[in-house]
Amino acid sequence: MGSFDVHKVNFFSPELLSVKCMSIESDTNKLAIGRSNASIEVWDVSYKPHIDRILMCDSSIDGLEWHKGRLFSCSANGTVTEHDLQSLSPMYYKTVTSGSCWCIAIHKNSERLAAGTQDGYINIFEITPDGLTYDRLMDKQEGRISCISWDITGEWLVTGSVNALRIYSRRNGHAVHKLPTGQSETVVSSLVVANDFTIISADSRGKLCFWDGYKGINIANHQALKTNALTLCLDESQAKVYCSGVDPTIVCYEKITMKSDSNIDCGKWVRSVNLSAHRVEVKSLIHFKGKLYSGGIDGYLAVSSYPPKLLVKYPPLMPSSVSLATDARYVMLKYLSHLDIWHLGDKHKYENKLSKLVTIKYSKNDFIRCATISPDGTWIVYSTEEKLKIFSLIMDIVTSEPMIKKTDIQPVECDVSTQLAFSSDSKYLWFATKHENTLVCLEMSHKFDLLTKYCIDTSPYIKDLVHLLEVSKSNKYIVIGDRLNNIIVFSEGLHYCTLPKYHCPPTSLKIHPTTENLVIAYADRNVFEYNINKKEYTQFSENLLLTPPSDLLNRPFPINFIAFDESRSDAVILSDDNTICVVTNDNKSTPDKSTSKIKKRESENKKISVKILQNYEHLVFFDFLNNEELVAIEVNPCTLVEKLPFVYKKKIFGMS
Repeated sequence: MGSFDVHKVNFFSPELLSVKCMSIESDTNKLAIGRSNASIEVWDVSYKPHIDRILMCDSSIDGLEWHKGRLFSCSANGTVTEHDLQSLSPMYYKTVTSGSCWCIAIHKNSERLAAGTQDGYINIFEITPDGLTYDRLMDKQEGRISCISWDITGEWLVTGSVNALRIYSRRNGHAVHKLPTGQSETVVSSLVVANDFTIISADSRGKLCFWDGYKGINIANHQALKTNALTLCLDESQAKVYCSGVDPTIVCYEKITMKSDSNIDCGKWVRSVNLSAHRVEVKSLIHFKGKLYSGGIDGYLAVSSYPPKLLVKYPPLMPSSVSLATDARYVMLKYLSHLDIWHLGDKHKYENKLSKLVTIKYSKNDFIRCATISPDGTWIVYSTEEKLKIFSLIMDIVTSEPMIKKTDIQPVECDVSTQLAFSSDSKYLWFATKHENTLVCLEMSHKFDLLTKYCIDTSPYIKDLVHLLEVSKSNKYIVIGDRLNNIIVFSEGLHYCTLPKYHCPPTSLKIHPTTENLVIAYADRNVFEYNINKKEYTQFSENLLLTPPSDLLNRPFPINFIAFDESRSDAVILSDDNTICVVTNDNKSTPDKSTSKIKKRESENKKISVKILQNYEHLVFFDFLNNEELVAIEVNPCTLVEKLPFVYKKKIFGMS
């Protein structure tokens, strides 16, 4: 690798999206996260955790539950919603009785969904293949139901509210036990029910309380936190319970076996370890396959465990937030409410190094699924949940100021898109539609008469959402990848080849501009190079597979971007959240003797050398601008702190 000038952009400051609730689907390893902007992120945590898809809702997300691959949510508008994971939109709504719906719980064996409301009603629905069918209404209780959970048999339903927990019989709908907390204005905010019918609750006093569900009595109370406890969870063995809240310390209590006076084995819960994964309020905890997932006001998804000691924090950043116009030297930054277009100054001119050109504001309540800018900077395209929108960016002849002109004429194929990509000459726009599994190519014209060149039915090859789309520099090949690990190559509007299916989904792919070899990075961080012309994997790929570099595989973040030095065909640059990794396939290359780490890595695999650069934080884009310049765009963690509510900034960070 040679030396390059790097445009390091660190002023990108996207909106902070807090975590409100989470739910895990154990069969598919999918983690659903409800965000403060009424979006649901579905993460794949099978390998390196990454966002699988994003769903948008009409109102707040206050509770989430999975059932056999189906996702349900509840909202303050008083509805329970099932979401279509293919169309990425709500499938239907069920109104509850009565008021806002704050919590839901599903018993898998009986296929019953329970929803607790603001006015103290418990709505029971039967989950059928066609949707939700109303079953019954349980006895009304006083006050808001803040949390709800089934026992393992599905015969008992436990609710938490102000000053009390209640145990309901599903058969007759009556409360058989009322478990008072002992103090007025104590809000039971979270609860779980163990297999032995031990009920564990967390409340606004910061206490962790244990109850005997059969007898309806309190077993033990522990002052787990200094202030409000908001969430708790059990691990799979049900021997550990984790608790956190406004006091962001995650406290673990562990069950130990003791001999009672009657020589009968009994369990006692004792305080174990404390975990510090967040600096502000924690809203949700889930334990899954030995790892603890936590999220809260700061928006980070933290993955921790002990032992062994582990903490990885995934920032609240939406994928595909940046697009680069290489010829025009423009950078487009995507926000929740607008797009910003910036001009990168010429390295030979020291004036006007970086300047904002235009801002494009979305219509109210629009959610931008994807956006891109053409290499020559004249076209800006983004897709909402309803349609594709195309704009032209031109310079006013008189004032030399940039002007935005909207293109109103669109072909009928301009459907909602999941991925967009321009050809290198900016003459063609490729996009994958969300509803029809179609790959469309539009011929761009400044006369605003957009013509459809290709319209390819991808349904025989693509079985899920297209999340990767790449056009070769020669415009000869188009590559798409879906969430079911399918990677397909098209040429001149026809199917060209299908790559062998790998066991985990691809997170990034790119075609080399000169060799036209396709490089794919997968969720387990394995990297493959495929010769499209010969329809076979390259020797570089085989070397990586036979002796994969440990430094490449063992990092906790997925590979998000791939870049190439056009002057070299034996090297690939990979980047994740905070690392640039240069992988070189060169037996004759000599490691830098001043860098002992690099020397050690090359000794592991003489055919593959790996160089790691860790000079970045929250890297959201990395690629070449031209043969001499690179663009690296990162989000400064301090900008996320600045977006926290004032009370958290003042308390935690000492800001006035």
